[in-house]
Amino acid sequence: MRQPIAVLAAMEQELRLIEDRLHRPNSHEAGGRRFVSGTLAGVDVVTAISGYGKVGAAATVTTALDAFAPSHVVFGGVAGGVGEGVDIGDVVVANRLIQHDFDASPIFDRFVVPSLGVAEVAADPDLTDSLLNAAGAYIGGAFREEMARQGKPPFEAGDTQVHVGLIASGDQFIDHVAQARALLSDLPHLLAVEMEGAAVAQVCAERGVPFAVFRSISDRADQKADVDFLAFIATVAAPITAGVVDELMQRLR
Repeated sequence: MRQPIAVLAAMEQELRLIEDRLHRPNSHEAGGRRFVSGTLAGVDVVTAISGYGKVGAAATVTTALDAFAPSHVVFGGVAGGVGEGVDIGDVVVANRLIQHDFDASPIFDRFVVPSLGVAEVAADPDLTDSLLNAAGAYIGGAFREEMARQGKPPFEAGDTQVHVGLIASGDQFIDHVAQARALLSDLPHLLAVEMEGAAVAQVCAERGVPFAVFRSISDRADQKADVDFLAFIATVAAPITAGVVDELMQRLR
């Protein structure tokens, strides 16, 4: 197999449709994780589920890099929207990521990752541009058509937007308005919050591997987050994740 692109997600539901689309899938075990290799839109890929949280994400991407030497890493899934105008059903593509619960002060400034010397880790600009274009094409085309065929989704599909900006990660499920407001107070430009992306960003940056992260907005990080989250995963997140990744591979091919 040629050098593949690694496609990772936290949850099985987020990755299932991608694996269903793989041509000649092959299952592998490495580092306590199950990986599936194959081709998608003519591109060699390898997929894996990281599980929730930064440790699982870091361990999974490290194993993927060691076992499969991917040329690029793409992490997808869901997130809570916290930025103004970031609504349920939108897609956020990260141009940079930060660990909102990392604090090695006073030795280092708050949020700064000592091994990198920065707080915000920049995603690969070329891969991010390709991902942003892929998300826009999919959301504006096949996704909207599919939602129309299925009937009205839990949001207005015509209002779905694609954003690019800062995503924050931490080992907490943010499900209260006060938590979201506190994050925005510390990080005014924050668009979305999740539990894995910045860990993937740190590992890839340290290893010099281009990476990109995108998220479907499942909730507004408030008291309804648990209800919105489960419904969104079941009906919308998996098609968005698979559709955007498929569109991305067609562009990278």
